[in-house]
Amino acid sequence: MNKLKKLLDRKTNWILVLTATVIFALFIAVVLPRVSAYTEEAVGGKGSPDTDMMYTGQDLYEIAESYGEDGRSTYILLRWTFDVVWPLVYTFFILSMIIWIGKFVTYKWVHSIYYLPILAMLFDYLENILVTIVMISFPKKLIGLGQVASYASMTKWVVLSLAFIGIVVVLLARIIEFMTKNRGNGDAV
Repeated sequence: MNKLKKLLDRKTNWILVLTATVIFALFIAVVLPRVSAYTEEAVGGKGSPDTDMMYTGQDLYEIAESYGEDGRSTYILLRWTFDVVWPLVYTFFILSMIIWIGKFVTYKWVHSIYYLPILAMLFDYLENILVTIVMISFPKKLIGLGQVASYASMTKWVVLSLAFIGIVVVLLARIIEFMTKNRGNGDAV
């Protein structure tokens, strides 16, 4: 863990953070709305499981049925093009922010927050794999698999939310440390 922290601290600088922020902002402002509009037009149906925090295995099969065969094929294509890149983008942004701010924090617990965006990305990919299997196997129902996909989705959203909160927590830790150090220096003057 200590070697990983040193490597990440050394390689993460303001240019990397700025690059991650610009890419993330472009995805939010340009790519996501276009992909969302295209998905709604091409797939139709009852929405998208990867944007719902909670659904059941039965809900997933109802969504798959509402897509139709062409919609399911398009949905799978989108999961293995756009939805491979998007988790990388948000992970790059969150992780670079946490590491960059965390470089200036001496609290050891801060470094465990590094893992949150990575875990969110892994659960996102797990959900994509499971939902893809459900879409491919439709109309055969693997309800247990659909339910596991829903758990992966819920976990992804919870961990992703915690990762974004992690940025704020690390920033607050930095501010507290800075204020504590400066208060001691101000008393000596």
